[in-house]
Amino acid sequence: MRTTSVPVLVLAIAAGCGGPPRLVTLMRSAPVTPNLDAPLEVVSRATAIADPLPVRNSDVVYGDLEGALGTAVSTATAPWADRHRAPLHGGWTVLVEVTGADATLEPGGRVVVGLDVRATLRTREGSVYLGQTQLNCRDGGLRSADEGAPVVYRCMMRIGRDLAGWLGGGVRLDPPRPDAPG
Repeated sequence: MRTTSVPVLVLAIAAGCGGPPRLVTLMRSAPVTPNLDAPLEVVSRATAIADPLPVRNSDVVYGDLEGALGTAVSTATAPWADRHRAPLHGGWTVLVEVTGADATLEPGGRVVVGLDVRATLRTREGSVYLGQTQLNCRDGGLRSADEGAPVVYRCMMRIGRDLAGWLGGGVRLDPPRPDAPG
């Protein structure tokens, strides 16, 4: 959850850059709409970062990190979700929390973005814990800061693909039986 209100954050960024920041909404670069009927529900949160995310060395901030990350993860995990159409326990919920984020405009016009996330998988029915992993990405592109949203989204898609690999690579999808030996 955010502890700094957006108006206070925007004023602080504006004071540091000498003028009001230009907001680039990341959801505009999201090429698809997630399938809300999928057996995997994706919940995204920005927990210890500024949202909107300031791009250092520019007057640009990237907004709607949570929504864009949720869309990217839903899109990247869609093939996995399609293969798990008859889930037990009502399906699964994955909470994807952004725990670290950085964006920089380097000299020469290269945008570099880094994201760290923690993903926690639970059953939908009963919210039984199934597993947790940490993922990260770093991506860059020769773009101006106000045209950097595709770089951010590409990074988010990589996180989604890595998460799909984790889901398909051995994480236990059914909770242990309560009477099973520990």
